[in-house]
Amino acid sequence: MPGSRWIGVSFSFLVWGLTPELAGAQARDPAAAEVLFRRGRQAMEGQRCTEALPSFVESQRLDPAAGTLMNIATCEERVGRLASAWQHWREAMDALPPTDDRVAFARNRVQALEQKLPRLAVSLATGRDRGARVFRDEVELGPASQGVPLPVDAGRHTITVRMPGHRVEQIVVQVGEGEQKRIAVQPGAVETPPPELGMQSSSWRRTLGWTMTGVGVAGLGTAAVSGVMLLDDKRTVETNCPDKNCTSQEGLDAAASGRTLTTVNTVSWIAGGVGLGVGLYFLLSAGRSGKSTTAVAPSFGRDEFAVWCKGSF
Repeated sequence: MPGSRWIGVSFSFLVWGLTPELAGAQARDPAAAEVLFRRGRQAMEGQRCTEALPSFVESQRLDPAAGTLMNIATCEERVGRLASAWQHWREAMDALPPTDDRVAFARNRVQALEQKLPRLAVSLATGRDRGARVFRDEVELGPASQGVPLPVDAGRHTITVRMPGHRVEQIVVQVGEGEQKRIAVQPGAVETPPPELGMQSSSWRRTLGWTMTGVGVAGLGTAAVSGVMLLDDKRTVETNCPDKNCTSQEGLDAAASGRTLTTVNTVSWIAGGVGLGVGLYFLLSAGRSGKSTTAVAPSFGRDEFAVWCKGSF
C-alpha cells in the first residue's frame, strides 16, 4: 500500500500503537511525518541510508510509530551504528502488540546484533570523591555506569573527564565490531592559577621600574633646566625692576616668564622625585618573591620635598 509506513517487503501492515514514552509531550504532525517517512523510504530503497536516517528520525519525532523505528534501526545497521540499531529494534519490539507478526522479526534482529555489539567500559581511577565527571562523547557516565561494559557504536569515541581545579582530560578510543574494551581515566593536571599582578612576575617590575626611572630622570632634567632659566629671569627682573617697579617691557616679560617657570619647576621636581623613587623601588624589588604591600607617597614641607617608600615582603 503506497504511502503507508511499512518496513520493507517483510511487513504487510502498520501498527500505530504507541507507548506514552514514545509519544512524549511533543505535538504531533502526522501529515508532515508521512511525507518525511516517504522521503526516507525512497532514499533507503536507493541504498542511501545515510540520507534516509534524518528523514526517518524527524518523522518519528513528529508522529512516533513502531514501523518508523524499525526503518531507523534497519538504516543504522547498514551504516554500522550497531548499538543504536540494537536499541531501536528493542524499542520497536516493545511498542508492538505481542500478537504482531513483526515482534518475532524484531526479536531476531536484537539477538543477532547482541553478538556483534561493541562494548566499552570506562572506569574513573581517581577523583570521584572530589567531584570528577566522566563523559563518553556527549553522554555523562554516572558512578553506576562506570566500569560496566556498555554497548556503543563501532568507531571513535571521546572520553572526557572534568573536575573543578583541574584541566579537562580527553582520550579518544577506537572500538571495532564485536570488540570489548576497558579503559581507566583520571582527571587532568591541576590547573596553575594565573600569577597575581605584581606578586609572581619580576619582569613587569623591571619594566615598570625602568619606565618610572626614565620619567623621574626626565622630570629632574626639566626641573634643572627650568631652574637655570628661572635664575636668568630673576636677574633680568632685578636689573629692570628696581624696588619691584618695572619700567621696561623686558622686565615685565621676565616677570611673567618667571611665574610660568616657577610652576613648571615645582611640578618637574615633584614628578622627577616621585618617578625616580618609585622606579628605584621596583628595580630593587624585582628579584624578590612573595607577597608584598607597598606605599609610595611624596612628603611636602614648607621648604622641602621628599619621597618615601614602605614595603613588606
